[in-house]
Amino acid sequence: MFRGPLTVLLLRLGSVAGIYTLLRGLFWWYNRDLFAWPPLAAYAGGVRFDLSAIAWLNLPWVLLYLIQPRPGLVFGRVQLYTFMLVNGVALFFNCVDIGYYAFSLKRSTADFLEILTKGNDTANLAPAFARDYWHLVLILIACLVAIYWAYRRIGRTMTTEKIDWKWRVGWRALAIGLLVLASRGGVQLIPLQPLDAARYAGATYLPVVLNTPFTLIMSLGKPTVVERNYMPQNEADALWPVVQEPQPIVSEPALSGVAVHKPNVVVIILESFSAVYSGRLSGSEGYMPFLDSLMGQSLNMTHAYANGRRSIDGIPAILASIPELMDESFITSAYASDPFTSLASVLGNDGYHTSFFHGGRNGTMGFDGFAHSAGFQRYVGLNEYPNPEQDNDKHWGIRDVPFLQFYARELNKEQQPFMSSVFTLSSHHPYELPAADAARFAGGTMPIHPTLRYADDALRQFFATARTMPWFANTLFIITADHTADIERNGLHSDKAIDYWIPLLYFMPDRITPRDQQSVTQHIDILPTALDLIGYDRPFFSFGHSAMRRQSPPYAIMASNGVYNIISAGVQVQFDGDAVLGAASLIPQDSTSVDMVPLRAAEMELYLKAAIQQFNGHVLRNALVAQPDVP
Repeated sequence: MFRGPLTVLLLRLGSVAGIYTLLRGLFWWYNRDLFAWPPLAAYAGGVRFDLSAIAWLNLPWVLLYLIQPRPGLVFGRVQLYTFMLVNGVALFFNCVDIGYYAFSLKRSTADFLEILTKGNDTANLAPAFARDYWHLVLILIACLVAIYWAYRRIGRTMTTEKIDWKWRVGWRALAIGLLVLASRGGVQLIPLQPLDAARYAGATYLPVVLNTPFTLIMSLGKPTVVERNYMPQNEADALWPVVQEPQPIVSEPALSGVAVHKPNVVVIILESFSAVYSGRLSGSEGYMPFLDSLMGQSLNMTHAYANGRRSIDGIPAILASIPELMDESFITSAYASDPFTSLASVLGNDGYHTSFFHGGRNGTMGFDGFAHSAGFQRYVGLNEYPNPEQDNDKHWGIRDVPFLQFYARELNKEQQPFMSSVFTLSSHHPYELPAADAARFAGGTMPIHPTLRYADDALRQFFATARTMPWFANTLFIITADHTADIERNGLHSDKAIDYWIPLLYFMPDRITPRDQQSVTQHIDILPTALDLIGYDRPFFSFGHSAMRRQSPPYAIMASNGVYNIISAGVQVQFDGDAVLGAASLIPQDSTSVDMVPLRAAEMELYLKAAIQQFNGHVLRNALVAQPDVP
């Protein structure tokens, strides 16, 4: 059967669309613990987004094809290579997100490209990722073979008959029209946007409806944030204040003993420590026995949530009170070069010596650049470590046990008062330990479990060393995780948003009264809470609020693929920037909990709107520091 050039063009692009649909099914199957069975509308609606991405990406090939649909040998190879290159790259990112989504909980956007190119981690980790995700490599190869075979096979059916000049012009005009229509996603006034995916199966299935090439294209060169004005500014300031004024702490008593003038502050950020794996927090089998024991000696936040799902989002939230409320990471955005408030900048201006330690390669995810922008006077990474070859894990950097011992010794050299942060790395994929440690910490049901035990033991050894240091008793320790990862979903924690549920504790020997605090808190609350606990008495800027004050909003906020989330102790609300997409109870469904959802959701929507308005407005206006009062 012989076909005309327009039919050949549409069939070739249609073969790519068929592969996209198959990958959508694989995306759901691979992440099926995160989604119930998707409705047919998720697949039907997804085709619209697939065609848009395919039309944009294949524009160079279509132009070549329009010039000469029956090319000779050389021009034919140029067309084939162009077709395979653009679609091969798109299929690569589609396959990557099949595995990566479980970590990020969103379809990748343009900042993912910058993350891949920062430092040398991508090249160094590629063999390990290819080994652990070999099935995705095979899927990618199969996809490439399939579109190559379809391209050649369909091309052989091209008619050799001479076409009338009117149709030679007509089919090209029709092809261009169809390409424009597909790229826009239809004839509607506004071109297709990622949030339109929620129309087909709700916000829950938005990642299933979308495809990664589309989200990458739609976020390239787009404004990261836009002005939002939901309410008068004074109302937003009242609901979600961002300039925190000094005032007496009015929460339950948390401090005891003699007040210490300018205590040291140490923030320990543990890679991927989900609260689900804390025996004390979850009530199930734990993989962090030392951290659990330390919770009993600390102000322990039992309902603490991360503001993002990636390390590159967790570090700004923890250290600078900047939540993940935009598609691009703050670290990779243009806003990172603007002045902003952090623990290092606030305390550095108050006479503290500040430092940031990370055993990874210098340049990893831009942490070194962020640390300097945040006001840290000293950055210590792999380049500054004294024995990098001996203690290197060959993937991310220095293993936690030797690096935390090095960290304790380096703190002993610091002049007090100091503010310092350390970020661990051994409990990160590919979850590999030296043979002796792998045997010692073996067990559990998931690959991450032995590495959690190892990192927890590294923390135990750090504190054993730190307790011998003269600065220990005069130090506030803040311990949390950057985000969660590889969560075992057994249905036992339906009262928590477990994808963001992390440990968070404030420990200061003989100063903080040990207790569990049940109120909801989040990463961005660490900065104001820490400043309250050490008695800081000047105004400062913070998107978060002190967990020590009863008037602080009892909510955690985050965003993913343009959908905002706000979490209270009993309700989770999803909001697309214009309307609530859904509200759900986080507690067992009885008549009381069901009846309270609409009322609580309405209040939470108001607070979320205030938070979005404050975030977008202050980021856009470069107003991320407290301005001094002008007489």
